[in-house]
Amino acid sequence: MKQRLTVLTLACSLLCGTATAAPPTTQDLLETSGFKEAYKAMITLPAWVVSGKGTSTPVEYFTQNGKKYALGHMCKPHDCAAQQLELVLATDHSGSWGLLSIKANNALKQTILGSPSPEIEKALRDAYTKNNPPD
Repeated sequence: MKQRLTVLTLACSLLCGTATAAPPTTQDLLETSGFKEAYKAMITLPAWVVSGKGTSTPVEYFTQNGKKYALGHMCKPHDCAAQQLELVLATDHSGSWGLLSIKANNALKQTILGSPSPEIEKALRDAYTKNNPPD
């Protein structure tokens, strides 16, 4: 309890501009109300991605370096043009990787998921291009 009170006091001091002690650490702020919720909102994936329930197409299989993978495409139901996920799944269940693409305000934001190898990342980006041909 004492540690939490200290963290809140430091956070308040920082925000009020009257810091009399060392500023809190990033971790300290992320443990306080308000900051904790804002941080969680920043790292939250869309519900359809988390649940794995979206509009999807049949997978294609490919082999790379002697290993077999499934390549799939899924999008947000009723909003496929704006929210899409390319997904590579190792058929031996050793890993999965994705490319989440979200269009908003005429801007495209793409987020790589799962730390893929350069070859898997290329497969994901190529799949996005294939599924979104230029007009």
